Amino acid sequence: MKRTIIAFCLFLPLITSAQNGNFIIKGKIANLDSPATVFLIYNGAINGKETLTNGEFEFTGQIGQTTEAYLTINTKAKSYSYTNGTKFYLESGNISITCPDTSLDKSVINGTNTNNAENAYKAILQPIETRDGQLETLDTGATEAQKKSPEFLRDLEFKNKALEAERREINKKFILDNPSSIVSLDALNSYASYSNYEGIKVLYDQLSPEVKNSPAGLSYAQQLEKMNAVAIGQIAPDFLLADTNSQYVALSTFKGKYVLLDFWASWCPVCRESNPGVVKVYAQYKSKNFTVLSVSLDRINQKQAWMNAIHHDGLTWTQLWDLNSKVTLMYSLTAIPQNFLIDPTGKIIARNLDEDQLAAKLAELFTK
Repeated sequence: MKRTIIAFCLFLPLITSAQNGNFIIKGKIANLDSPATVFLIYNGAINGKETLTNGEFEFTGQIGQTTEAYLTINTKAKSYSYTNGTKFYLESGNISITCPDTSLDKSVINGTNTNNAENAYKAILQPIETRDGQLETLDTGATEAQKKSPEFLRDLEFKNKALEAERREINKKFILDNPSSIVSLDALNSYASYSNYEGIKVLYDQLSPEVKNSPAGLSYAQQLEKMNAVAIGQIAPDFLLADTNSQYVALSTFKGKYVLLDFWASWCPVCRESNPGVVKVYAQYKSKNFTVLSVSLDRINQKQAWMNAIHHDGLTWTQLWDLNSKVTLMYSLTAIPQNFLIDPTGKIIARNLDEDQLAAKLAELFTK
């Protein structure tokens, strides 16, 4: 049940590779008619707009490079809307986009080499996504008694960790098998969600020169530099955020202690499943120069849900609120939960520790 942070956005970084030619996009979205309108977005701008007739639309044009593009729809008006969309690769050739209903995330996209490669990648991941959905159903359908059961939550956490490990291995294999495909950057993004800088960098280095030198590859290289800033061995960047009482607290306030910097949100099931383990380790080591500092990604309209989750999960340490995602970006996060273990000097010494790993690491540190 991975929860990504960065949502669909008009101005996402571009993914491109060298290519020139004409494109034709033909599609059908259910049987919608005017005023339902679709928008073609690429290169950070709206480059096409078509009102549907019996669900059908067509876009034509020229493209200089294979480019990550989006199709969005407003079913009730001719004005732009970005809440309902699907990603595809715009390149020379004929592209087909069909959708059985108004939810574009169900679109079937075919017709060019890169889109077919993307389809193959999604097919490889489909069994993982199916099991992910089953785990999410198990979590959302849990009774209140189950939500308070450490055994139930620990079992869910274990199953999620196993699933994410499988997802990482699938992404790693796809990248190694397809180093010359721009789609491997998608796989690398997925792999990076819960991985350390060192492992991500090794896979990035396996990509072909063409992919690495593409605008997206160069952009990813810049992102890697930011990831390196919060890699193990680096000094954790300081920040200042408000707590539950609207008082501002800096990370540097805790210098001199071992600190588990924990990123989470009330709406993140995996975060909530891992909270009992953190509570347990905190209770064991809070008197030994160790503390936890939590940073929530809840939005402004989710404050009460955040407060309720803190109370429900028994989180008695300092809780901070990253309302503007400033710290999320500073720490190059793409998914939660994630954590950083910081030593008394402010250096990051471990990342993404579960309950057992955290307990073992602290036992090692305090034994020394």
